[in-house]
Amino acid sequence: MVSEIKVFPRKNGEHQRVHVARLPNWEQLELLRPTPSGDALECFYQIYRLYLVPSAPQIFGSLVLFSLPADLPVPFSPVFSDCGHLSDPLTIAAAALRNGVTVRQDGIRFRDSKIREFWETLEARNCIRIVHGDLPHTTILPVGTECGYLTRSCPDAAMKVNGSFFIMDPIDCGTPYDHIGAWFGLFVKNGIVESPPLFGREALLVHQDGTVTVQSLDIRSLPVHVGEKTYLHGENARFYTRPEQNCSPAGKQALVITGTCLTAVCPDCAQIPCSGFVICPDEPDDLTPGAVVRYGGLEHIRFGIQVGNSIVKDGQKTDHFCSDFYDVRETQSVSYPPSLYPLDFHRARAARIALGADAQGNPLVLWAEGAAKLGHTPGKDSCGASLSEMADICQSVGMYNAVNLDGGGSAQLLLNNARKLCLSDRSQIEHEESERPVPMALMIR
Repeated sequence: MVSEIKVFPRKNGEHQRVHVARLPNWEQLELLRPTPSGDALECFYQIYRLYLVPSAPQIFGSLVLFSLPADLPVPFSPVFSDCGHLSDPLTIAAAALRNGVTVRQDGIRFRDSKIREFWETLEARNCIRIVHGDLPHTTILPVGTECGYLTRSCPDAAMKVNGSFFIMDPIDCGTPYDHIGAWFGLFVKNGIVESPPLFGREALLVHQDGTVTVQSLDIRSLPVHVGEKTYLHGENARFYTRPEQNCSPAGKQALVITGTCLTAVCPDCAQIPCSGFVICPDEPDDLTPGAVVRYGGLEHIRFGIQVGNSIVKDGQKTDHFCSDFYDVRETQSVSYPPSLYPLDFHRARAARIALGADAQGNPLVLWAEGAAKLGHTPGKDSCGASLSEMADICQSVGMYNAVNLDGGGSAQLLLNNARKLCLSDRSQIEHEESERPVPMALMIR
């Protein structure tokens, strides 16, 4: 593996540092699920407290983040009138709290004693955090257990880099089926789909003959196997995703799917998860929540990942958004993640990660260092790259096809478990680098 640090000068004495790694081949690039971290709740709480809510308090109400210890039983029925039949304890707990807790600056109100007792148990286990915005409403944010730190996961790996988007913004956790830390977007290796495509966004695809392309993919083009049943959009079922709808149609059985799991079965419509989709069979089927979901149609793909926009396509810079993103600060009827993705293609700077291939199909990964979110010193820290600037950088190092991976505070590239650049997130007092836990990454062992 060959890597180098490049520095690009910017105006006013600023500069942009970039770490470029040329990978040996696509076969060695594999999925890494980081070792779960017990302090993910506290980490995400600090992100909301230090960055998200202070940046726009007028769009947030009271945010309640909670985690669920594995040994804590959930004392609620797995059936809720607006959620259907559920299987996951975190989802059941989130639905109960959403229906039974109101948080204000002046206190907390509970629907009944059972909700209050469960809340007090979570508090006693140090599993609740609250951040207040300006709006008079309550948002319950369950935090999953899958997020972990790359530096603590597979420490002997030759290369590690953060990968896909995941649910982190409060607006993108608007249904009981979503939780902080759930990753979404296509990942496929040797024809096996670990996560389905969503929102019609572009994917980087490595084909069996070694060619690399950037293509838009949508879940409606794939056969979906739920347990022993197979569904095809437009043939024996209809698939519903954001941003087209918030809910599936009334009067139809709804199968709520997140990742590779049947999360809920609703007899009469369902909210559509931001991190998944809904299948409405033409005829109701007898299925049990928790059933395994598998995806077909991509058996010819050796490697594929779908995250953000393309950055270079067939040797040409991408200069606009090729699929939907939106700004939560603007009026939108349907949310879908990531809501806080910077929308100014040419001016919004941040830390960036790009994965792509040169004209011969050889893989490259590139980390553009971002500006420190606290304690930034112009000329010392990098200024961060806009998507347009990132396209220029990618072209300059020989990328012919490439897509953006998750950037911002998640962005980092580790070689032999060491970083050559600095993280954007910083601690509040010392302004030292603060690693963000993530649920999904790529690695070479």
